[in-house]
Amino acid sequence: MSPPGLQLPGADGTESAAPPPASATPPAPKFRFPIAVDPIRLLAGILNRWPWILVGMIVFGVIGAFVGKLITHQTFSLSVALIKRRVPQNVQTSEIGQSFRPADLNDSTLLATLLSGEPLDLALQKSGNNLSPSQISSHVEASQLDTTDIFYITYHSPIGVNDALRFTGIWATEICEYTKRLQQTEARGVLVLLAKEVAGLEKQIDETNQEILAFCQKNDFVGGESQVAAVLSQLSQIDLQLEDARTSEKALQAKLANLDEQIRHQSPLELRMREAREELANLRSTYTDENPLVQAKIESIRYLEGQLTDLGDGQNVPLDAFTGTSLGNQLYLDIVAARNDLIQATSRIQSLEALRAKTSQRLAEFPAIISNYDALRKKRDSRIQELTLMSNRRKEAEIFATGSPGYWQIFQPPDARKIIPSSRLKKPLLLGGAGSLAGAGFTMALCLLFTHRSTRRSALECCATTRAPLFYALPQGAGEAVSADYQDFWLANLSRALSRRGTLLIWTDAVDPATERDFWRSLGRAMKDDASEPIPVVDFTPDSLWSGQAAPEGLLWTSELSEGSVKLLRASGLPALPDRDILTELEGWLALIRGDKHSLRDYQETAHLATAYLPPCQGTLVILEPAKGLFRVLADKLSLLVTRQLS
Repeated sequence: MSPPGLQLPGADGTESAAPPPASATPPAPKFRFPIAVDPIRLLAGILNRWPWILVGMIVFGVIGAFVGKLITHQTFSLSVALIKRRVPQNVQTSEIGQSFRPADLNDSTLLATLLSGEPLDLALQKSGNNLSPSQISSHVEASQLDTTDIFYITYHSPIGVNDALRFTGIWATEICEYTKRLQQTEARGVLVLLAKEVAGLEKQIDETNQEILAFCQKNDFVGGESQVAAVLSQLSQIDLQLEDARTSEKALQAKLANLDEQIRHQSPLELRMREAREELANLRSTYTDENPLVQAKIESIRYLEGQLTDLGDGQNVPLDAFTGTSLGNQLYLDIVAARNDLIQATSRIQSLEALRAKTSQRLAEFPAIISNYDALRKKRDSRIQELTLMSNRRKEAEIFATGSPGYWQIFQPPDARKIIPSSRLKKPLLLGGAGSLAGAGFTMALCLLFTHRSTRRSALECCATTRAPLFYALPQGAGEAVSADYQDFWLANLSRALSRRGTLLIWTDAVDPATERDFWRSLGRAMKDDASEPIPVVDFTPDSLWSGQAAPEGLLWTSELSEGSVKLLRASGLPALPDRDILTELEGWLALIRGDKHSLRDYQETAHLATAYLPPCQGTLVILEPAKGLFRVLADKLSLLVTRQLS
């Protein structure tokens, strides 16, 4: 063996230069396949066992057909056509508001009413066909004729023609009655709500009337413009009366002043003054002024003049002071009467002024009173209008609560001519076909299991294990039968690789000794026919491969690395520690693997050693066991084609 760092000879027999740096070495090709199993091989394994699939299809198909015959019961199908009835739009008792109408159901909801349990239960009771509610649900169906208002209900009678006719007729009638009851129930529910609303509104109206009555009593108001007009008329009358009273007062005051002036000229002192002057004149005719009688009369006249002067100047002199004469007495009585009339006139003026002030205040209060009164009336009128509307809606609800038309009308009654008996072959054929498919699936799964459990593997799976592209696929065995393949392998592939590299390592850890010996023998014969002298094979891991047997012809088997033109290196494991550095100087190597799951497992167990000491694998040498059966042969060819394409 050469010491570490030994340079391998080149292809021309001269020593090659030192290996280029790792960065200059081109990257090794990689083989990538998404799964570790070859689907082509699995499919071929399934197809190669096609008799199993055929037997499984027949057996399961017969079982399915037999089961279908057992569960087949002839039915008699009959359909009844129902037409959708629109909710009446002309039932309206007032022009105000929207009238009450039952809900206008859409087609999907109406389709659900056709299969409601209540009509079916009633139809079962009336028909007496001894079917249970759970059984009848599997014998009925409903559908709609596209773009029309026509729906079909279908009954598959398991009993007979008469039962189909009787049950479908009863069922269609019960469906119509059922939807009538639906509308009536809805109307009754609305009727209860409307009755509560009407009662509440009537109570509110009574309360509002009581409120209006209390308001009118409190404000002495009877409502309307007539009361305002009456107050205005009253105010005008008061103004007229007040003006008349004031005029009367002024007239009485003038009259009283005139009487007062007249009565003051009717005083008794003036009468006595005239009498005293007459007596004085008589005395002077008899006596002189110095006569005591004349002097006494003059003093008396002076006294009366003083009294008259005081009486004329005094404003608060009692009127009775001017009485004593008939005219004075009469004037006094007139003055007293005039004063009484003046007092009455003044009192009336005061009363009229107070009444006018009160009437004016009342008139000023009218706007607020009328506003509040109108608000109460509007409140009452609004509730009366609501009551009228609710009453009209209640009448409409009462109409539907007592006579709803329903959502359905029988369009086409049951007809015996349209009864369709069911086929007795349909279920056996369907279950037979399903059984055949199930049998095929079961046997295919069984075949897949057997194929997967077999030890044989394809070239695609071998390359997926080594993660290196396919270098060549060789048949398993030795002798003349495989010589042509090895001859082609040597001439077209291996010799060219040796010419380019000079040295090539074949890693044989994944194959058993017998297979490896057949490989080297067949390769040696191919080399012997082509080469003039044996090709050296340096065995890095000498073992018992040729123990007691002769080395193959055409190969020079040795364990010493010597100089030469070309040579093959063989390793079935890591060499001794001093020689392991030689592995790092190699440019590439080939993995020899057999198309067997044990060989793939052996390679996977030691792959980490090859990865640690060797450069990336340049290719995979696959030894395949010859396929048996047309599908396996075709699968091997297709798998090789795919492997080469991926390589």
